[in-house]
Amino acid sequence: MICASIVEADIEAAIRAAREAERRLADLVEIRFDLMDSISEDLSPFEELGVPTIATLRTEEEGGRFTGTLEQRLAFFERAVEHFDLIDLEIDSQMHSNLRGRGARIICSTHRFDPGASVKEILDLLEMEDCDLVKGAFMVDSISDLHAILVASRVLMERSKDFILIGMGELGAITRIRTCELGCSFTYASLELGKEAAPGQLDLKTLRELSRGMITGITGYPLSHSLSPELHQAAFEHLGISGSYLRFPADSGELDKLLEIMRELRIRGINVTIPHKEAIIPLLDEVDDTARRAGAVNTVVNQDGRLVGLNTDIDGVAGTFSGAGISPEGKRALVLGAGGVAKACCAFLAEGEASLSVVNRSKERAEKLAEQFPGTDVLSEEEALRAEFDIVINCTPLGMKGFPDELPIDPGIFHEGQFVMDTIYNPPKTKFLVEAERKGALTRSGIEMLIYQALSAFEVWTGLSPPYEVMARAIREELE
Repeated sequence: MICASIVEADIEAAIRAAREAERRLADLVEIRFDLMDSISEDLSPFEELGVPTIATLRTEEEGGRFTGTLEQRLAFFERAVEHFDLIDLEIDSQMHSNLRGRGARIICSTHRFDPGASVKEILDLLEMEDCDLVKGAFMVDSISDLHAILVASRVLMERSKDFILIGMGELGAITRIRTCELGCSFTYASLELGKEAAPGQLDLKTLRELSRGMITGITGYPLSHSLSPELHQAAFEHLGISGSYLRFPADSGELDKLLEIMRELRIRGINVTIPHKEAIIPLLDEVDDTARRAGAVNTVVNQDGRLVGLNTDIDGVAGTFSGAGISPEGKRALVLGAGGVAKACCAFLAEGEASLSVVNRSKERAEKLAEQFPGTDVLSEEEALRAEFDIVINCTPLGMKGFPDELPIDPGIFHEGQFVMDTIYNPPKTKFLVEAERKGALTRSGIEMLIYQALSAFEVWTGLSPPYEVMARAIREELE
C-alpha cells in the first residue's frame, strides 16, 4: 500500500491535494501539518476524505519544521484525534499515554539522518509496545546500511509486528519500491515531483509503476561516472517496460550483502564494473560459458533467487570490431591492462585467432592473464614499442574523466593502418585516441563497447533488445 504525503502551505490546499491523491488511488494520505504556514482550528474537513488519514506534526529534531512547545503539539493532536484515523508521534514522545487514553491509533516513528545504523540499533529504536504501528526511517549511505534494514525487517516479521522501514537517500529508494518484500504495512510517496516530504521519496505515479516493475542496476566503486543508468532507462522507456536501473555502490567487503539484497528484494539483474568483475565470481551460484572464458563477470541475472554471472563485455568488443569492419584473425594485437575488461578483450581476440600480447603495470597480473590465454606474450612497454601491432586496445583507466591527460603507453606505438580501441567512454575522445588518429590509425571509443554490452545485458534480463540508436542517443544527450 502507498500513503501519499501531502505538503501544502494551508489546510485548504492540503484538502485539495489529498482529494487528488485519493483520485490517483493512494491507499492512505498523510497530512504534514508541520510544513504549513498556519494551522486552522477546524480539522473536520479531513473527515470527508474516502481513504484513511494520518496527522503528522514533525519536530525539527526528527526532520520536520515544527518549533512550537510540547503543550502546543498536545493541543493540536487532541483535536486531530477526533478527525484522523492515525496520529504520527515520535517514539520518545511524552504524549503517547494521553492520546491513547483518547482513543488514538498511533504510529510511533523515528528518523535517523546520519547513516550507519546497525541492525541492533534499528531494532532497539523500534522496540515500542504502546503503539499500533512502528515506523523507522534511516539514512542509507552504503550497501551495509541497506542490508541492516533488510535484516531488521526479517526480525520484525518474525515478531509479527506491524511496521514500516524506510531507507532515506538515493540508495534507500529500493526500500520504498519493495515494501511488500520487506514486510512493511505501507510506504510513503509524494503526490508529485517537487513535493517530497523526505530525502529519496518517490512520487506516487513513479512508485506505483516501479513497485510493479523490474529492478536492475549496477555495482562497483565508484559509480558516479557511469552512464549505464541512462542507457538502460532509455531502453525501458522505448520498449514500454516498467523498470528501473539503480546505482548500488559497494566496496569489496559488501558484495555478499549486495547479492543477498538482490535475492531478497527481487532485483532482476545488475551490471558489475571496476573493481568487482573478478571478485564477485566465487559469490555467485553459477557462471556461464562467457564468464568462464573471460574469467570475469560484468552481468548478473537473478533466476528465481539463483544468481548467474555472465560476460557481455565480450559482446561489447565483438560489436565494436564488427561495426568498424575489423576482423582479428591473423592480426597482432596488444592489450593494455590486465583487469576484467582486458580479459574480455583477450577472450574475443583469442577466439578470433589473433596473436596476443599484454602490457600491464603489474607484471604478475599480466602473467596471470597470459596463463588464461595460452600463447599470450607478456611485454614491458619498451619491448612493445620495439614491436609492431595491427590492433591496440586500452583497458586501463588512464585517460578517463579525472585523468584526461594521461596515456597508458607512449604514442610511438601507433602507426597508419592500425585499429586502435579505447574501452573508456567518458570522455568519448581520449588523448589515447587523439594520438592514434594523428598517426593515421582507425579508432573507436569505449562508447560502442558500452552500448553493445548493455544491449546484451538488457536482453538477458528482459528477453527484449532495443535498437542500438536508442542507447546511442541517450549517451550523446548525457555527454553533451
